[in-house]
Amino acid sequence: MAGNLSLERGLAVLDLLKDTDEPIGVRDLARRLDQSAAAVQRTLNTLAEYGYVEQIAETRRYRLGHSVLALARYILRKDRLVGLAETELQALAAEGCINAFLAVRRGDRGLYLLTVQSKSPVVIRSSPGETFPLHSTALGKALLMELSAEAVIRVLGQGPLERLTPRTVTETSKLVVQINASEGVGYTTSIDENFAGLIAVGAPVRDASGTIVAGISVAYPRSVGPHVEIAEVGETVMAAATRISAGLGHRGLMSHQTKDSSHAA
Repeated sequence: MAGNLSLERGLAVLDLLKDTDEPIGVRDLARRLDQSAAAVQRTLNTLAEYGYVEQIAETRRYRLGHSVLALARYILRKDRLVGLAETELQALAAEGCINAFLAVRRGDRGLYLLTVQSKSPVVIRSSPGETFPLHSTALGKALLMELSAEAVIRVLGQGPLERLTPRTVTETSKLVVQINASEGVGYTTSIDENFAGLIAVGAPVRDASGTIVAGISVAYPRSVGPHVEIAEVGETVMAAATRISAGLGHRGLMSHQTKDSSHAA
């Protein structure tokens, strides 16, 4: 079924502006979107009318408008998953240098829904709405847990996957083995795989049917590693994920002996 062309163009503009640090001019937008400047200008005029983009008078360039922020605030205020997770993440982040995160999977990337920074000087800068790689993060691996090997390949591709540090797993087959091993203990890890000097531990969040719908994780600098046992952190993160899952209607451990490849989209 064909989509609505005007809507698709509007969403493409918003998506591009979201991923750009500086305001963008009409011609630059048109070039990046492979559209005519006139078509992009019409889209911008409509979005600006409703407050989803705004033009800077001095440069005549565009950036996201406050209506986008209003939508985000509504989701954060009303979304049940975010509401349940916030208390748990706050508690996790209260432990020393630990930063806590909630995310969902969108295609071959993870999408942060909530981030809670610790009060320590070490800050891991990730914000709601930002995306992250699945293969190199504990959070991403938690979102891939219980997918079949074929499903993981459909999500990430045959590889090689992007190497972010010397310890990043770039072969999909090795990543599948790593994820399968994590299923046995219930939590995932990323040790120097996404950022050098960073340890992360993640666990999946399930809905009432037992399907993994989100994940949570904590991350902390490797320098505190000798004072923090990964297994102990894993148990704490799993317990928090279990409580969030219970709030979504999940009751206890369900059988997952048959791997489901249906949520590979």
